[in-house]
Amino acid sequence: MAKSEAELWSALQADVDGLTGPGITPETRLETLPQWDSLAILLVITHFEQVHGIVLSGSQIRACKTGREILQLIPR
Repeated sequence: MAKSEAELWSALQADVDGLTGPGITPETRLETLPQWDSLAILLVITHFEQVHGIVLSGSQIRACKTGREILQLIPR
């Protein structure tokens, strides 16, 4: 059974400190987050490899403007 967007977002937030905090949702623009940096991008890459078995590049993550765009990299 496919996970919901909320479940996928919660799992990503649990692994990536840069995506946690009050009011941060999949619609949040990543560029507005002071903690959205190269370490956060590496943590996203690691999360995708370990949880979803997907290998992504830093440029793929950097091209995403919102959390939702990151989640859309997960094949469904």
